[in-house]
Amino acid sequence: MKPPEEYRGREQTYVKHFFLESYLERVAYNILSSRDGFVYVDGFSGPWKTADEAFDDTSFMIAVRQMRSVRKGIKRALGKDVRIRCFFVEANPTAFQELARLAAKITDMEVKTLPATFEDAVPDIVRYIGPEFSLTFIDPTGWSGYAMNKIRPLLNLRGEVLINFMFDHLNRFLEDPRPSTAASFNGLFGDPHWFREFEDLVVGGMAREEAALNIYLDRLRTAGGFAHVTSTRILKPLSDRSYFHLVYGTRHLKGLREFRAVEKKMVPEQERIRTAAREEKTGQKDLFADDITSAPYQSERTRRCEGARLGMERLLAEHGDVKYDDVLAATLETPLVWESDVKYWIKELRRAGKISLPHLTGRQSVPKIGHRIQWNA
Repeated sequence: MKPPEEYRGREQTYVKHFFLESYLERVAYNILSSRDGFVYVDGFSGPWKTADEAFDDTSFMIAVRQMRSVRKGIKRALGKDVRIRCFFVEANPTAFQELARLAAKITDMEVKTLPATFEDAVPDIVRYIGPEFSLTFIDPTGWSGYAMNKIRPLLNLRGEVLINFMFDHLNRFLEDPRPSTAASFNGLFGDPHWFREFEDLVVGGMAREEAALNIYLDRLRTAGGFAHVTSTRILKPLSDRSYFHLVYGTRHLKGLREFRAVEKKMVPEQERIRTAAREEKTGQKDLFADDITSAPYQSERTRRCEGARLGMERLLAEHGDVKYDDVLAATLETPLVWESDVKYWIKELRRAGKISLPHLTGRQSVPKIGHRIQWNA
């Protein structure tokens, strides 16, 4: 993808594209190592606000380039040819003309474009994907156009979904008293009862942002039948407030592990980009520019890790004998908690004599997938 300097004034888009490019590479390699086909879907393709004549700073071109790279890597490593297909949807007529023009130039892989709203395109997308594994990227400009019940058939396919939950836009109208505004969120959350649940969570002490996000995650988990649903937060370039959350649904622990691994790469990159944006605006050098522990992310990460560790210990204490896979699955759904954290906590619990790891051999100090953890305390 283009360097961050090319995203000046839209640094949050750079971070989003950084995450998309990194995760798309991981999921495509993992799937194509054992399967021969993979489908990538972009439901709001644009292009929008590009600063590059080659459109290299747009999500659809980033995906095409990454898919080419993965295909070559699979051929080099495994000696097999794989089938990669892309489906791009765009409702805006002007943007679609540009999208179709660019797609027509792509002759080395199968690319389909459709001039339609994402919701209307769902039946076509479902037929196009068929039985193959897919990653669907839903990147709207607001909170409409991807109503939960209308995209449900797509969510239920074999595959994963990555959704831009535009909290900054939603937050401006979240408590708007006009009935029409309140009703406009019903499609997003999947039913008209979400707001009562939201109010109850806020009255109970939960922050408005976390309450809205948690409700959306729960609705997505149910609608898609996903085993794992989580998110990662993208901040505004010049303030410590959320711009949006990338929401993720998968049925596989491997996907959850990869999502958190990409998040671990994204955190320092986002702080580096935000620091550069602040320095450019103020003209002053940030003395702590190389220390992400001074960033707001660190206080949030500390809070998340404390809660996740307590939850992990409760899980072990309640069940007594738990697979490492289940510990990871429960713990890694928490944003900013990474597998390296889980392994460190397990080492500490073992040193304290609170757990046993019966499957370890030799110099192994942490469990692997398939191992069990026994609670001693």
